[in-house]
Amino acid sequence: MLFTSTITSIEAKTVTSIKTYSIVTTITITEISEKLVTKTQLTGEAVREFSTTTKWVIETKTVEHWKTITLGCESGYLITSYWTVREEFYRGEKVPVRDSSGKLLGYYRSDFLEDVMVEGWGKGDGVGNDGSYLGYDPELGFIKSPEPLDAYGSPLIPWKTIAAPPHLRKGTTILIIGFTSSEELSKDIVSKLLTSKFIVSDRGAGLIGRHIDIYIGEQDRADMNESPYALYIQNATVCFFP
Repeated sequence: MLFTSTITSIEAKTVTSIKTYSIVTTITITEISEKLVTKTQLTGEAVREFSTTTKWVIETKTVEHWKTITLGCESGYLITSYWTVREEFYRGEKVPVRDSSGKLLGYYRSDFLEDVMVEGWGKGDGVGNDGSYLGYDPELGFIKSPEPLDAYGSPLIPWKTIAAPPHLRKGTTILIIGFTSSEELSKDIVSKLLTSKFIVSDRGAGLIGRHIDIYIGEQDRADMNESPYALYIQNATVCFFP
């Protein structure tokens, strides 16, 4: 099934394979000016009272700024998803986990640890550990944090953070404007894919070429591969904001 989206508030013209977009930014400017209001009371020919008051007049106007940027769009992308695993869904044997310095971080289930090493982060069940988030880095080993973090130390944000190959620089905004899927996708998932603005702020082992991995939040069932949010979409068309 083919899904496509339309980018709103953007004018575009196609030049060969590159699209040039004019983006409208509306800025409201509030100007405050001072006006003098004079009250005068006359008795006969003499001025008996003279008072001056200051009245602040607020004038608001809208200014439109147009900025033209070059927005590259490419097809043939693979879209997958990743998540923070939760130890409560696992049943393996508890084993000790230490950081790179040898410090004991707690006891965690072995099958949970296997998935943490794949997905990057997991949340302990509080049995034999303090229930905080446990992360894994191929170079640093296991680490703990109050929240799951991206490759640059910022919190992972569901349906915004994406992991991408090195050729897509950190901070690049990505829009998905179309894809073909043989899967049965709900309207909610299609809407999230076609209306969200994703930010490249994470990396992942095995991410090469035209492949982006969307962070979808925390695990909510024992087998996340059966979740409707476990994505594997081929031949997507994406556009990049520099």
